[in-house]
Amino acid sequence: MLLAAQWCRRWLLLAGVICISASGVSAQEVDWRTDYRKARLEAAEKGRPLLLDIGTEQCYWCKQLDQRTFRDPSIVTLLNDRFVPLRVNAQVSPDLAQALRVQSYPTIVFANADGKILGYQEGFVEAPRLKELLQKTVTLVSTPEWMAMDYDEANKAVTGNDYARAVSLLKNIVEDGKDRPVQSKARVLLQDLEQQAGTRYSRARLLAERNQTAEAIEALNEVIKYYPGTPAARDSLALLTQLNGKGDAADQSRARRAKEMLVQAREDYRMQQFSMCLDRCELLVSRFTNTPEAEEAAALLNDIKSNPEFLKTACNQLGDRLAIMTLALAESLLKKGQPQEAVFYFEKVIQNYPDTRHSETAQARLAQVRGLPTKATDFKK
Repeated sequence: MLLAAQWCRRWLLLAGVICISASGVSAQEVDWRTDYRKARLEAAEKGRPLLLDIGTEQCYWCKQLDQRTFRDPSIVTLLNDRFVPLRVNAQVSPDLAQALRVQSYPTIVFANADGKILGYQEGFVEAPRLKELLQKTVTLVSTPEWMAMDYDEANKAVTGNDYARAVSLLKNIVEDGKDRPVQSKARVLLQDLEQQAGTRYSRARLLAERNQTAEAIEALNEVIKYYPGTPAARDSLALLTQLNGKGDAADQSRARRAKEMLVQAREDYRMQQFSMCLDRCELLVSRFTNTPEAEEAAALLNDIKSNPEFLKTACNQLGDRLAIMTLALAESLLKKGQPQEAVFYFEKVIQNYPDTRHSETAQARLAQVRGLPTKATDFKK
């Protein structure tokens, strides 16, 4: 019996060695990549962040980092399951080290899937601190459930030619000021839709230049209807205003526009989008006076304004829209090189809309503006 037990243990040990050899990487080892281009492609494909361990062969603390920190089981698991880990020998790839602005060794660089640097850790770091940094990086680049769902819905809307819904969903995804992989894809899809709208607007403008007013008005209305919120839709509305009043064609277009707006207002009311419904109805009443559409719009206005619950919903929706606009204003100020003004509006969102995703977005961007999540100092705390 004893001999049989010893043989069994030896067999199990041999089987374990075979399993490790077959996989190529022990369960307690980091699966390091060594090709930067391939690692970038893998990170983009899997939607994972990159971790670059940059050092030299003669570097004492680089070896300590490898022998101690990168042997910690929790670090190994995090890197293999949630990252694309890349080891860079600065002596072999000096251009890459220089491009990453690495000045001392070892240096760990944290980057998202498209290569944008999220932060640095210079020098040796113990496993508990590195674990904090890894978890922070995963949080920065992870995709919220609502964002993934909205992106899927936007794709479905595009497939169903519901471009208005797609544009609205995609704008909601990209306007929180971060650079998650799903947001990069959303920006590409949104740009494609904006380009489609721009092509249609160009055709409508050409018709207007050829004095084909009726055809131009019809084409412009289609851009406004199918691509609301795009630059082309705004340009179309401006050109449509210029063309209005040119004979019977313009009158027919005006009547058609009033009917379309009323249909949209009814749909807003049905979907309990009372804030949008109020906007459309007030526009109908002011711009299409003495029309049946304006009369029905006035009735809808009265119905909403006389119902406290409807008004409460409208106020909440308006607050949501205002929060999005305030975040966009802050981002615009940042692009203009006015960070102090941007900070004011980020803080305003946090104060006015607590416990909302807009507040979370403002807090994250405020931390970035103040240098917390993207600077080396943050990763050293």
